[in-house]
Amino acid sequence: MARDVRLPARPQEAARRLFEVEARSGSYTYEPPSRRITPLEPGEHLEGQSTMAEVELTRDYLRWCERTGRPGDCLRLLTESPTLNGDGRFALALALAKGAVLDEMLEAFKDMADPHAMVAAVLWTWTTYMVLVSLPDVTVSKGLAAVMTATIISYVGVETFWGLVVGFKRLMDEADRATTFNGLRAAGERYGKLMGRNAARAFAMLAMAAMGNTAPGLAAKVPKLPGSMQAAVQAETQVGIRLAAVGEVETVAVSAETVTIALAPGAVAMTSSRTSGDGAPKKDDLPELERWHEGSYDSPLDSLQKHFAKHGAEVGAKDVSQYLRKARGFAQNIKGAQKFPIEGATEGVIRYVKSGKYIDLAPDGRIVSFGAR
Repeated sequence: MARDVRLPARPQEAARRLFEVEARSGSYTYEPPSRRITPLEPGEHLEGQSTMAEVELTRDYLRWCERTGRPGDCLRLLTESPTLNGDGRFALALALAKGAVLDEMLEAFKDMADPHAMVAAVLWTWTTYMVLVSLPDVTVSKGLAAVMTATIISYVGVETFWGLVVGFKRLMDEADRATTFNGLRAAGERYGKLMGRNAARAFAMLAMAAMGNTAPGLAAKVPKLPGSMQAAVQAETQVGIRLAAVGEVETVAVSAETVTIALAPGAVAMTSSRTSGDGAPKKDDLPELERWHEGSYDSPLDSLQKHFAKHGAEVGAKDVSQYLRKARGFAQNIKGAQKFPIEGATEGVIRYVKSGKYIDLAPDGRIVSFGAR
């Protein structure tokens, strides 16, 4: 698939064109006589506008590139600014979130003329898309982005998709506030734990498929992508659409409570899927998700959702957030509980039983399971 992609010289600008979005930041000059504000050309900047924190963060980024064997601006984050700011911070945090997936891409692109440029292009496409769908109460009505959203939901599931959008909003807040490379890395790693490798692979694969494409072109590629058969089943069972009809998606609306997919008139299906009520943790609970162990699942979020589906009713939890809060509260009140070692995917797990309920805790204190006996 990568061999069919023409690499852009400016991946950030190309990603904006792809999703038809405007630049969210830039440099401008003010002309007093005419009172005109004029944007500078890409690559032009005003002197002295970067803060010392931005300069030091940029130096740390370049040192990181060198340490990882990719000297220079390895992710093409500085093509529009001399320092790391704006969406460049989000892109770097996303790269740090799932570095293993970027390494897999580098290995897959090793026979290309410039594998690093290909990875940078995928990263910018991925980042720009996430920024777009993370806008408050956004309705994605531009063809390619709508098709990509419906396809991603088919691959990862509506609950995981919604949780990742909410998590990315938190990542953006933390990346904006970060003043050091380590702070940015910590924000990225927290999001990486939420995402899981399989979801990251799906996002990267679809970002690459979208590059330089159109909505009909991407829709034609989707049935041929790896994992499309399983995604087709999930699309029909979870959101009621046929993956083969993904090109007929007209709009996707993402709000604080729902993800709604609208198809063209006469298409096979239309769906409006509630997400936050019983399948994904609320935004305020995302920091506490770090207390949950991934166990044998792809990510803590995946594990939490599976355990809620199995044990939520028996502990009186109406949704995932309530299940997480009940588990957290029980873990803080296990004094006097009976203890048993548990064998499973995670070594050293201890089960604590008290008052008809149990909780399994890993050696690092994270929750593996919570239910009733």
